Amino acid sequence: MSWNEAIHLYAGPTCWTMPAAADLVVQPPAAAGDMLRRRHDTPCTLVLIDGFFDQIRSPWHKELLLLRARGFRLIGAASMGALRAAELDTLGMLGVGNVYRAFRAGRLTGDDEVAVSHAPAELGYRPLTKAMVDIRAQLIEEVRSRRMAHGLARCLLDDARAVPFRDRDRACLARIAVRHAVRPDLLDPDTPGLKMRDAIAAINVARSLRHIPPAAALPPPVTRYLQTLMANETEAIAI
Repeated sequence: MSWNEAIHLYAGPTCWTMPAAADLVVQPPAAAGDMLRRRHDTPCTLVLIDGFFDQIRSPWHKELLLLRARGFRLIGAASMGALRAAELDTLGMLGVGNVYRAFRAGRLTGDDEVAVSHAPAELGYRPLTKAMVDIRAQLIEEVRSRRMAHGLARCLLDDARAVPFRDRDRACLARIAVRHAVRPDLLDPDTPGLKMRDAIAAINVARSLRHIPPAAALPPPVTRYLQTLMANETEAIAI
């Protein structure tokens, strides 16, 4: 089987500040069926960072497994990619980064740990809220660097966790910070965090492996639902 060294990056709010790179084919966040459309292409590397959910169906596990069976390398990290990699790493998907490892080990379990609201494509998918994994990582760094007491960090974390992800915006997080006498911009959604670092790590792994086709993988059972998805690729549904 021939191999294409291209890297397709499915990303949105996690990578909105990342500069363009000539060696990456940047795709929007993935919905169900979006990645599956590549199955007739020459196999290459697909890096899943962000995916839709809630009102649009997320990328299905079996479409990812079908792509692996067709010879594609699948790498997941940071957000939706970390969730899927934690679920499929024993079946050929490669997980990268701290968020992936935390889900894989069971230290994180909820989808809302990585979920954010974001602006539309015309505004570059700019994040409008901040993910819990980024809030937690920022507070851990504050404690480790001795800029904040552990008890204060725990109070901030608990207050942020009590807010639904759609409401965890700049104003909300600033109010939480001021309530605890912390600078208002400490948890600003525009500040790159753990998710961005994991995304960069996944891209670097993809670059390091781009010349090497992945090992073969067995195809998943082609269920009626997968057949329907393949037959209706234009009907994206999504987290």
